[in-house]
Amino acid sequence: MRIQVTAMWNHPSMSTTGTEPDASRPNHRAKYLVTVVVSITVAIAAVIAVTVDAPGRISRALSGTPLEDLFSSQRLDSELDVVRARLGDLPMRRVDVTTNLISVEAVAADGQLHKYWVRDGEVEDVDSIADLHAGETAFTAADLSGQRIRAAVSDVRSLGKPGEIQLVSYLFRQKHPLSVAVWIRHDPVSSVLHFDPRGGSTVVREESIETDEHTSSFGGCWC
Repeated sequence: MRIQVTAMWNHPSMSTTGTEPDASRPNHRAKYLVTVVVSITVAIAAVIAVTVDAPGRISRALSGTPLEDLFSSQRLDSELDVVRARLGDLPMRRVDVTTNLISVEAVAADGQLHKYWVRDGEVEDVDSIADLHAGETAFTAADLSGQRIRAAVSDVRSLGKPGEIQLVSYLFRQKHPLSVAVWIRHDPVSSVLHFDPRGGSTVVREESIETDEHTSSFGGCWC
């Protein structure tokens, strides 16, 4: 659209030089078209923002209601209830709680490892791959605790470590038991602090991961 507008502005018939009494009219039309183009561009940007942004984020921002991260809010409990009701019997490999949704990697009845997104009481099956860890230890929705997740977040914040908490996970690491892992983004070296899922404020293990502006946390990992 910018190319078209530029052509209009530079078109010979749009020149304001000369003595024709109607010489200024094309200028007005061009300005009108520019205004329409800008309005359409703003409208498209608004639609994209609504589509990409998490449901409810914009409405809460407009209403002045503070947006609390899901992993530290009380509404996490109701979302975990949905996980237990809909996915409770499935063997789980990993569960990530981000700022606005829960991502569950679980083995479905077809034997495939499915990724489910749980958000605002809805469950969406977004992907599936072969279960590369078939036969290995798994956990279930009964092992998940909103209170435990919030406690781990609180413990990390009390440590005063620099960086931003991006997600909290229930996961297994090779040769390590199930843990509650808090992912703290702080470029160039970020941290993952592991806690005992049964309770306690002690960090049982810490990982350091190199991150930079190209590192994405989408999907519950830094890659």
